[in-house]
Amino acid sequence: MSKLSLIIPVYKGEKEIESTLALLAKNFPNEEIIVVNDCSPDKTKEKIFSLLGIYPQICYLENDKNSGKGFSLKKGVLKAKGEFIIFTDHDLPYGIEGINKVYQELLKGAKIVIGKRKEFYNVSSTRKIFRPFLYFFIKIFFGLSYKDTQCGLKGFEAETGKKIFSLVTVNRFGIDIEILYLAKLMKIPVKEVIVEQKGGFSTTTFHFKDFIKIFLDLLKIRFHHYEIQG
Repeated sequence: MSKLSLIIPVYKGEKEIESTLALLAKNFPNEEIIVVNDCSPDKTKEKIFSLLGIYPQICYLENDKNSGKGFSLKKGVLKAKGEFIIFTDHDLPYGIEGINKVYQELLKGAKIVIGKRKEFYNVSSTRKIFRPFLYFFIKIFFGLSYKDTQCGLKGFEAETGKKIFSLVTVNRFGIDIEILYLAKLMKIPVKEVIVEQKGGFSTTTFHFKDFIKIFLDLLKIRFHHYEIQG
């Protein structure tokens, strides 16, 4: 059994996914790599399939319809077979170094490890304007004081990760917040590690309507009754 399962959610990733998976396979040759295609309309699937015969540790999953990052992550995490689970964005904005930082903390005994960006690159003016409001609501709604809930690099001890993802309810951008809220409800400590976001890497296009969707996700999370087992 692989010690580590890497989960890569991807949507419209034809430009980066081939190089990303090849780099991960070379750096983690004995570990499981699960790529979850969120029904990409471009050539993402073809790019991934070109590597399956070369790197047998790559496992391909595909959503029946475009369902969001949260949905893709849940599918990947629940499928994972490793002792530890790490997910990151399909363009590897935190590099192999960021993954290894998270992995080392998991090996030391941390149950949940999240990346915290040292600096933000390629940030749209929309994000700059609305980020303070987002974190204000996160603190008011959930009592969470993290400065970077949205960093797309998080790791889990497998049992902990599967327990959390079995309970998540949101399918899109709010997934990172729900993960941390569930960790708080379960009284699971979260370790933060500083990671470098690589300048020049692409980031998800983010508009005002996306903040509205996140806000609606926050309401859904806040008023959902979770069945937390002891």
